[in-house]
Amino acid sequence: MRRSGLLLAAFSAGWATAARAQTPSVALGVDTLRPGSPGSVEAASTVRVAAEPRSFRIVTVPVPAALRADREVQFEIVAAGPVTILGALRGALPPARGEVRVVVFTAGLPARARAGVTPVARVRLSVAGGAVLDVPVELDVARIPGAGVRLTRGLVAVHRGTRFELGYLLTNTGNGPDSLDVGLTAPSGWQVQGPTPRHVLESDGTAQGTISVTVPEGTATGAARLRLVVRGSGGERTRADAVIEVVDPAALVAAYAPRLTAGVATVVGDTGAASAAIGLSLDGQLSDGLRVNGRLVQELDSRHVDTRGLGRVGYFLGSPYVTLASDRWQATGGTTGVVFSDLTGVNLWGKGASFAGGFERWRVAALAGRPVVGGPGQGGRLLGTQLGWRVGGGWVNAAVTDLEDAQGGTRRLQAIALGGSAPIGGGTTVAAELANRRFAAGEGLGWLMEVRREAEADHLFLRYVHAPGGSGAFARVRNELSGFGTRALAGGVLLSGGYWRSDDENPAFSRLHSSGWSLSPQIAVDSNTTAGIEARGTSFDATGASGAFGNAERMVGVVVDSRLGSVYLSGATSIGRASRTAATPSGLASTVEAGRATYRGLVGWASGRGNFQLSGSVEQNGAGTGLLPRQYIVGLQADRVPLRPGGAVLLNAAVQRYGWFGDRPGASLVRLGLTTPLGLGLLLTADVERNPFAVDAGGTSRWIAALKIERAVQVPLAALRPAVQGVVYEDRNANGRRDPDEPGVLGAVVRRGAESVVTDRSGRFRFYDHTDAPARLDETSLPFGLVVNAAALPPPGVRRGDIGVIPTSPMEVELLPMPGDDGRLPKVDFHSALVRARDAHGDLWTAQVDSAGLATFHALPPGRYELEVDLTGLSEPLQPRGPIPAFTVEIGGTAPRLKIPVYPRRIRMRDGSRPGSPGNGSSGSTP
Repeated sequence: MRRSGLLLAAFSAGWATAARAQTPSVALGVDTLRPGSPGSVEAASTVRVAAEPRSFRIVTVPVPAALRADREVQFEIVAAGPVTILGALRGALPPARGEVRVVVFTAGLPARARAGVTPVARVRLSVAGGAVLDVPVELDVARIPGAGVRLTRGLVAVHRGTRFELGYLLTNTGNGPDSLDVGLTAPSGWQVQGPTPRHVLESDGTAQGTISVTVPEGTATGAARLRLVVRGSGGERTRADAVIEVVDPAALVAAYAPRLTAGVATVVGDTGAASAAIGLSLDGQLSDGLRVNGRLVQELDSRHVDTRGLGRVGYFLGSPYVTLASDRWQATGGTTGVVFSDLTGVNLWGKGASFAGGFERWRVAALAGRPVVGGPGQGGRLLGTQLGWRVGGGWVNAAVTDLEDAQGGTRRLQAIALGGSAPIGGGTTVAAELANRRFAAGEGLGWLMEVRREAEADHLFLRYVHAPGGSGAFARVRNELSGFGTRALAGGVLLSGGYWRSDDENPAFSRLHSSGWSLSPQIAVDSNTTAGIEARGTSFDATGASGAFGNAERMVGVVVDSRLGSVYLSGATSIGRASRTAATPSGLASTVEAGRATYRGLVGWASGRGNFQLSGSVEQNGAGTGLLPRQYIVGLQADRVPLRPGGAVLLNAAVQRYGWFGDRPGASLVRLGLTTPLGLGLLLTADVERNPFAVDAGGTSRWIAALKIERAVQVPLAALRPAVQGVVYEDRNANGRRDPDEPGVLGAVVRRGAESVVTDRSGRFRFYDHTDAPARLDETSLPFGLVVNAAALPPPGVRRGDIGVIPTSPMEVELLPMPGDDGRLPKVDFHSALVRARDAHGDLWTAQVDSAGLATFHALPPGRYELEVDLTGLSEPLQPRGPIPAFTVEIGGTAPRLKIPVYPRRIRMRDGSRPGSPGNGSSGSTP
């Protein structure tokens, strides 16, 4: 260390020469002191220097003019605060007439230095036979804010429609007092109760708090994420995420109990006419692998039925059905439908039964029924089946159908088809089908070809269909060519486009032709905003006995969509041309072409207080194109606005204004809806509407009010036998089994395979899936202070297995600075010290250490621990002397604070007065 002492002294001397022309941070005023009697000590003005934590500051102390310039000045630097002093601690400054002599040293601040003015040293200056001056040195430490937050539960399990408390532990990790606000960001519809908590904490101070949150009734089950954000005067300090597991209470019912919902609805208009209907729906599990879903809506008086009003409250007449489904098949009776293919029948919808199943090597679909409305005395039929076999990586399909429907002109088809599909690599699949089609006007061979490509950067779909008989034989059209694709380009550009054309015929028209195309490049401006250009064109032509007519449209426009947090915006404008053509058999013809322009805009806000949207559009159309010349629509809409905390009462409202710029009177559409519980399990849905486009027999628009009252009940069909069940309990004596006085743990999440359950008030949990997966407790769902007892876990494969958790205890270890061999008491910041406890299994537990040397283990399980202390990171090396005692943590008990004395390392002093020792300083070395 002798060499390092010489280097430090030379460093200080160099800085002294460079600092002679510098001005001190604070005016000293010591040059006005009068010399006192020899040997007396007088105080001089304080030197104050600005500094930051975890930094080194060079401090210059000018020699007062009161000390004669022609005399040698002795100096001694005495540390007086939690800093490290670098440089010669004592020495002499030679005489210097006409120059300011200074003493220079470096002060190193620890990372946890407190904000504000802190005394760090005292510089004693003296001359032989004269007065002695003491110059105090202070550092004005800058304020560095900081905070840490920890959730008392990382995972919280709740039921929808309930309120829960989210607990947290907040620590001020800054170096000064701070005022901290704790806010919570929750999903849309969730209600955060009460004002934002505010905590005023000293440095290293802690506070506990809770925030109340209400989960809406309609929340989907599964995991949701909440974000706890801590803010101070300068902005965000820290954040923490909590995972909320939302569980449906009905899922905990220990029986196969489908939900049966029964209701009655009525529609009342301002004319006094009423329309009533009853509704039944059934949905739920019948067994482990079987689920039921069904619905029936029946009018009470077929002479007074308002289908539009009933639809406003979710009742749709004429489609009763019941469906049984497993993970591999589905069967439906009542109103049902099947799509076989464009060659064997599409849009098959009627009353009867259908079945569809998919298995590893084969699949099947079948339909037997009649059209919803049959012709007089004819009825019609819908019969068909389709089988598929897996061959290698592809499929081979065969289908047979016999179809007849007398609605709007008789449609008939008898078809036999054979087809298949196969992958050809690169995400591309080809498919083809041939079918013999017999229909009312004849028969023919139909065929279909299709290519699909699904890749990471592009998607492509090409298709051609030839179906003799067309829409009159249960096909979409007679001939159809279509292609659509997208491709991702560099720079966030997405290019998409498409083309289609079709030809068909029916009893009224001998030729029906339509075609269209679109091209739309789109670019992602940023993660929240996209902009694009859209060009499109469409045309339609029809030819029949009464002549020919057609229309066409070509448009190009710009579209912009953006989202700013919970606010979303959209805007679009397009311009183009529209044309209309007509020709009669007598030779008269007309063609009209005119311009067309549209402008649309929308802004919305989606939040926990509801979804709000303002929209507007304007259209301008040329004369003779069959469209209104000028029209605008302005709308305001609010959906799912909670009128009471918890979201049980929801309001929906909408207003739309239609105008034609004076060409005709304007019109307003008004809708108002409400959903609210009535008690006794009843739920009321109300909807009021005034629609100017829906008029009565006299041509007058009416106010229509629709009301629906429903009640849902569980229908137990069979008791569920748990595959695995048990209790999560506090194993207070750590004996690995539950004793009568040991309580259960509420709200713990236990997982087994794909199932997750929440323990009830007695700590019980049950699983019903028959799998080999073991039951595991999610420790993040336990209240703070509880950990799983490894000795109280159930063995694999048991049907009854309790899980024990043991209470932990806090433990404090105090590091006590002790005087060294020279009698000096060290002053250090212990924040960078490392204190760990090693348990009997070799696991390490790390304590949080504050600047004063108090190390806190917040939650240690019961057991015997060896303590490890590492102080090498401190500003001044300290070490314990002698062995560090071990300690024991009792179950649920509070251990006394353990005090560990720490001492400065012993220093071997060297004689600094020998020739060549600058400033007669001293240096030290550790043994």
